[in-house]
Amino acid sequence: MVSQVPAPSERRLRPMPVIVLLTLIYLAGVIGIALPVHDQFIRLTPLTMLASLGLVMAFHPGPRRPLWGYVALCYGVGFIAEAIGTSTGLLFGDYAYGHVLGPTLWHTPLIIGVNWALLLYCLNVAVQRVLPGLSRPLKGVIGAGLMVALDMLIEPVAIHHEMWAWGETLVPLSNYIGWFIVSLPISILFHYLFRRTHNPVAIAVALLMAGFFGALNLLGV
Repeated sequence: MVSQVPAPSERRLRPMPVIVLLTLIYLAGVIGIALPVHDQFIRLTPLTMLASLGLVMAFHPGPRRPLWGYVALCYGVGFIAEAIGTSTGLLFGDYAYGHVLGPTLWHTPLIIGVNWALLLYCLNVAVQRVLPGLSRPLKGVIGAGLMVALDMLIEPVAIHHEMWAWGETLVPLSNYIGWFIVSLPISILFHYLFRRTHNPVAIAVALLMAGFFGALNLLGV
């Protein structure tokens, strides 16, 4: 287990300016997607994901190697799960990606692994912060549950903007079950690798993503 209590001199960056910057970016995204030029803003999604993950990782306390290993694992597992899903219909259901999310491999956008890494890290940091007294497996269960809850907000927006499409009229239950099953072991692992992870930027990104997709759902855009 890696101790996550940074020394006073370890962190040189200040989180608040970064949180303000990210808030402005996500707010601009909501406004831009609500406007007639929304296609241009939607195509910035991969860049926003990469920027968010980079800033979140910059504020991770403690050694870099376990963090990079965990992020790489999240990326690999998430991407492979999605590639299996798009190729076979297993895990999540019958769906296919559009062209909005950039270059693909095996019919799967390369950026989608970044999405998995970003969500898994940020949501489990939030769980650790809010519920520090729970056992590590239970924290992982809650982290996987939050992954499913956030995907419920993401699905209507993504479908509306043709990021992906389902073969069925409604998003199948198998999608949410698949998200939970894939997320669970990686979420549990987080709490064995890291403890007391104080990363305010990660918590801010988790809240911003929930607010971003929640707002777009309310606006119907």
